[in-house]
Amino acid sequence: MTSDQKHHPESLTTSPPKKTQLYVISISKLIIMGSLSMGLYLYYWYYRHWLLIRGQHGFRLTPLLCTIFGALTIYFLMKKIVARCTQANRPVEGSALGVTLMFFAPILMIAGWEFYISEKVFDSLPLSVFTTIPIILMLLYTTFFSVAMVQIQQSVNVYEDDACGFENSKITWANVLWLIICWMPITALLGFLSAYAPLALPSLA
Repeated sequence: MTSDQKHHPESLTTSPPKKTQLYVISISKLIIMGSLSMGLYLYYWYYRHWLLIRGQHGFRLTPLLCTIFGALTIYFLMKKIVARCTQANRPVEGSALGVTLMFFAPILMIAGWEFYISEKVFDSLPLSVFTTIPIILMLLYTTFFSVAMVQIQQSVNVYEDDACGFENSKITWANVLWLIICWMPITALLGFLSAYAPLALPSLA
């Protein structure tokens, strides 16, 4: 037995396991990447959360399925994050139920307007109001959805002792490549439409 082991007998025992690392990213970077990628980055963000919270790495089927059915699993993701924060005595931004309600409430409002309310009030509302309400509902959905995502990420950042997300706050070349890949299909579609439009206009004339 060495002198260090004599003075520190606790080193002979198994050290407590390190808490699972979760996906840290600054709120500003999350918003920038989500906006510039037209929301596609959020699928990667969601997949990373599920992958790490399950203690896995690389490509796994279960986190992928949780990402595909993200609307149905958002409650369980936030519930797991809240449980981790509670165990580590960390403050929690929001709750699993609150995040889920912020995600689904605007969707239900939009669906109710499109399939039920709009038909009943079509004749009684001015056209300007009738066309403005869907825009307001979409802005409401975007706001609520953004707040829900921010609450999830802020809880993770606090859990990882990096409330500001400095560990992953800079836009890297990999992020730029990600954005380019996201925009390639849109660019190709716009190019196709711009080339096809002049040919279609004479036939419509």
